[in-house]
Amino acid sequence: MTTPTFLVRTMSDTVETDIHRVFTICNEILPRYQMAPLTFERLRKIADGPFDLFLIPLIFSEEYKADRNLVFNETKRVEIRNQAIEIARKHRFDTDPPEFIPGIEPSLKSTQAAGLRNILLTTGGRRYQHHAMESVGIGGYFEEIIDRDETYFAKEQGIYHLFRKHNCDMRVILLSGTASYIKAGNNLAHVQAGKTRLEVVTIAFATPYSYNDEETLAAAKPRIIIHGLNELLAQLKSLDLSV
Repeated sequence: MTTPTFLVRTMSDTVETDIHRVFTICNEILPRYQMAPLTFERLRKIADGPFDLFLIPLIFSEEYKADRNLVFNETKRVEIRNQAIEIARKHRFDTDPPEFIPGIEPSLKSTQAAGLRNILLTTGGRRYQHHAMESVGIGGYFEEIIDRDETYFAKEQGIYHLFRKHNCDMRVILLSGTASYIKAGNNLAHVQAGKTRLEVVTIAFATPYSYNDEETLAAAKPRIIIHGLNELLAQLKSLDLSV
């Protein structure tokens, strides 16, 4: 029996372009805590999917030094998230979807044709963006959307959710422009649960739309780094990872 290969793409920087929205929201939150806005270059060193995961250590730095688990403090998370939602609504970010990454539909079509099973992974909920994606036909290329319900506490949870749901030997190719996702994928590089095995291969997507810059992505130690979706299938073939 052939081991299925799932190509897991992160929503905000391999399907949609979101980093400039993150920049806007982040720099409207920080002054509320008497903190200076971040430069775009600095933001891309620390940005993560959910605002709470990178703003809590920044805003509550002294508390975070004493307790590294502060990012899981629900009171702090809700405080940051509520402000992010308020600012997003002000700018219509919650209703006007971002642009798609250049070449996303041809990439989804070609990877699906190659036998890869496309999965969408996001730390957000099923917001307007998902419906917009489906309304233009792109949503149909994804076999499943794994969202905030499965990724709320840790990004590893989303990948592990997929593994346990299918309950079979499987390979996940994780494509992301966010270093924390790459680290999460590496943490699950080889997993065995009962008689089933999971292999995760991480690919960093370094573009002007990625949450983190190339230096930060490289430090997360992905298997390879690509700079455009048109490189993906050729790189997978060169690594003997094509189906």
